[in-house]
Amino acid sequence: MAGVAGGYSLFGFLKKDAYNYADKARWAKIVDGDANAALVYLEGKDDSDSMSVARYNMIADERLGNLIWADGASRSDYQYFGNVLVFDSTYRKNKYKRPVVIFFGVNNHKQTTIFGFGLLMDESVSLYRWMLENLLEVMCRKKPLVVIIDGDIAMIKAVKEVLPEAIHRLCAWHVERNVTSNMKDENLKVLFKRWLYSEMEIAEFEADWEDVLEEFGLKDSLWANQMHEKRKMWANAYLSDKFCAGFLTTSRCEGINAFVNKFSKSTHSILEMSQNLELAVREYRNKEILLQFNCIHTVPVMTTCLKSIESVAARVYTREVFSDVKKEIEKARAVNLVRKRRHMFFMMKAEHLAKIPKPLVLKRWRLDAESLDKYVENWEESSERGYLLRHGALYSASQWLFFLG
Repeated sequence: MAGVAGGYSLFGFLKKDAYNYADKARWAKIVDGDANAALVYLEGKDDSDSMSVARYNMIADERLGNLIWADGASRSDYQYFGNVLVFDSTYRKNKYKRPVVIFFGVNNHKQTTIFGFGLLMDESVSLYRWMLENLLEVMCRKKPLVVIIDGDIAMIKAVKEVLPEAIHRLCAWHVERNVTSNMKDENLKVLFKRWLYSEMEIAEFEADWEDVLEEFGLKDSLWANQMHEKRKMWANAYLSDKFCAGFLTTSRCEGINAFVNKFSKSTHSILEMSQNLELAVREYRNKEILLQFNCIHTVPVMTTCLKSIESVAARVYTREVFSDVKKEIEKARAVNLVRKRRHMFFMMKAEHLAKIPKPLVLKRWRLDAESLDKYVENWEESSERGYLLRHGALYSASQWLFFLG
């Protein structure tokens, strides 16, 4: 094609545009039976789960275009834990090589929880925008406070258009992979990890960055300049004061990719893919039930100097969160307060408090985070969100009946 046009510069379009066009042509050839079977399956789930949703649009000749789906439990989980939302669009295991987007977050056990899935024709801004707008509709217009994305340029643009008020952050795992593929110098990789995870002031980061550009001769590097333009989305100096529900490390994004890959094959049809992704969701939920069981039927040993506060924390928080809280309580051991500090357990010790004040307990980390929310406004009781919250509470309670037999 380049030879016919007289050179790449005379194409008038990018290579990615050509691939997207070819992909659309392949998508149009999807056998109607496959797409229809998937839609019948997803819409048929309404018989057993009235809160499940599947949204899609049709293209020419009444063929399936784009698709987004979530079951009732995922939608209710989003109401509790959707303040931090992660998009991963790097997953492509299906026979049509269509981009599959996984929407997920982290629950009160600090465990990955899946909110839904999307299947798109291509990775264009307009389709990502369609996906985001429909996701908000499915989730009762509840907007996340933080959005973590994999770095796709089109997705970044769409997120900024649809969710401009949210904090936008790049997934650390994808940033590390990006650095590894573009930078071969091991010292540079170490520096980027420091910028990703270490506590530092913004001025320190910027000075550090300039020194590195000079030392490694990267001032004219297009990739380095692009990374600097996006620094507020990945450098910890800009993000350390933002609540991200534990997504600072790379393990969560890496883990969901590895886990979901176990359930799908590149030869799977849309129907097979949707069924197997549902199996992955069930596995996550089974792990959640086991964690909840452990929280309710085990009692941790109290070992800190503030046993009354520690025992309250053990009752209120899940075991995973309690472990983190306990480390903070231990920091108050043998410390005398000589001036006001920001650390709340120092203050509790100084004020001789016997329990953690309720306003300081974030509901999303509580053991009863998925109980019927008593803080739901009265006007929400008859709204769809109110139904979702009740659905989530009933679903959570019903799982115990199945678990206990």
